[in-house]
Amino acid sequence: MSKINEQVVLDMIETFATGWPETLDKTMSHIADDAVYQMIVPVTPPIVGKAAIRAEIQGMMHKYESNNSDVLAIGSSDTHVFTERLDSARTADGWTRIPLVAVFELNADHKIIAWREYMDLGSIIKQQGLDQVFGISSEML
Repeated sequence: MSKINEQVVLDMIETFATGWPETLDKTMSHIADDAVYQMIVPVTPPIVGKAAIRAEIQGMMHKYESNNSDVLAIGSSDTHVFTERLDSARTADGWTRIPLVAVFELNADHKIIAWREYMDLGSIIKQQGLDQVFGISSEML
């Protein structure tokens, strides 16, 4: 079961690995209706439900001109898939490299029911600044 789940996760990541897809239909086909997505654990709140997750990804598509995702390592248990990735997001100012680890939990139907990402925020802030990442300036801190 773990190799099947690994392939599901790889297939989902592949939908946005070399740029944003035209539609999110294929991406979302791997995600359960009641899934939970937390983009930056523990900083951002979990997003609950397939429709809300789709909306979050669409928001990223509007914020970033393009996206790349390189899976550096993958491993799994019966219900969880762990990935180490290097994502890149392009803004008007250039590419931001985003090192992260993502943990996916899948159900018996091989649908993603939980997706948690742990990012190196320090690296992102150095590249984009606090105002771009969180909408605040360093003077506010």
